[in-house]
Amino acid sequence: MFDRVSTGISELDEMVEGGIKKGSITLLEGAAGCGKSTLAVHFCLSDPKTFGTCLYISVEEDKKSFFENMQRYGLNLQEHESSGDLIFHQLNSAKLKDFMNKGTLGIEDILVQNKVSRIVLDSISAFTLLYETEAQQRIAVQNLFEKLRVWNLTVFIVAEDSQDYRSFGLLYLVDGVLRMSYKKAGRQRVRTIEVLKMRGTKHRAGEVVYRIEDNGIVLYPREMILDSQT
Repeated sequence: MFDRVSTGISELDEMVEGGIKKGSITLLEGAAGCGKSTLAVHFCLSDPKTFGTCLYISVEEDKKSFFENMQRYGLNLQEHESSGDLIFHQLNSAKLKDFMNKGTLGIEDILVQNKVSRIVLDSISAFTLLYETEAQQRIAVQNLFEKLRVWNLTVFIVAEDSQDYRSFGLLYLVDGVLRMSYKKAGRQRVRTIEVLKMRGTKHRAGEVVYRIEDNGIVLYPREMILDSQT
């Protein structure tokens, strides 16, 4: 059995044989408001003594507002940052592109000094939009992933599903894909998560209902999803 890293949510771990593969790159996609960043934070904060320090790279949101938003769901990032379990780093997409053009990620010192083993990149959407053609996008993302893999990091990549990543093959470049949705079901809207792909893993098929509660994301594997036509 491969070494596994917890997603920070036990019910989600059960869907992927106890966690995602160590050293893998997982795409976390969904529409705005689905809770992608919240799920990424669960992953980042999961048992640092076992899974190591996590580097959270925010491309779009500043630290103050991000920490405040997560605190609303009982996720105390300040506490984890103070203990050294979490490193929060702001890096806009233009700077990331500039670093990549110079053959570096721009975070190597952080990785070494803090013995980082996990990374969240939130999000990749703005970075890919800096490249004009699909071929350029694919090459840029492929180069980014290759540089991350050198460090044997377990990575979550956050992406908006409003952008068509299939055109340049992003789904083929990652090891796993988790899709979060917010859809009409009957007379209500429900949030669901689905494992679309997970290399080297026998994962659960189908969507699972989740809610964003006072303690963050909670999955309800036994809850039925009403037909959207009813």
